[in-house]
Amino acid sequence: TWQSNHLGPFLLTELLLPFVETAYGGRIVNVSSLGHTSSPALDLANIDSEEGFGTSMIAYCKSKLANVMHARELTRRLRDRGNTTVTVNSLHPGVIITEISRNMKVSILSRLVFLVDQLRMKTRKDGAQTTLYLALSKEVDGISGGYFSDCHRKEEAPLAMDDLACKQLYDYSLKAVGLA
Repeated sequence: TWQSNHLGPFLLTELLLPFVETAYGGRIVNVSSLGHTSSPALDLANIDSEEGFGTSMIAYCKSKLANVMHARELTRRLRDRGNTTVTVNSLHPGVIITEISRNMKVSILSRLVFLVDQLRMKTRKDGAQTTLYLALSKEVDGISGGYFSDCHRKEEAPLAMDDLACKQLYDYSLKAVGLA
């Protein structure tokens, strides 16, 4: 979860960043989750251990918190370098109807609950709207370091607003992917 949800996208962003910076109005969009608000603080000293991750849901929430923190810290670093045209934002796409659980062994009751929940879930097309909004809309020109849901700016978790923790995560991530 940590590698696929945070370190992989982090590395891809870092590798593409020189090209994005040369494109006026380049945009970087991190797909996070409302789950980031349920994350405990990141313990970078133990993040690579099984104990450091916790349950699969906690690991997911931690990785999504990292996506929001990455957007904030990369924004700060770009602005410190004088780049005010590239924007970096994160988003919650919503809970989307997928077949992610098709091969999972779950009880009949769980399947019924899931079917009822689908009535409140977004289609794939609806779930893509905030991503498209951040990537393409003129309404967000110049807005960077923000967190969005349903094409509106939303409040980040307090943990995501910790500038020192964002910097430490970024530095850790650079080392973890072999770029520092």
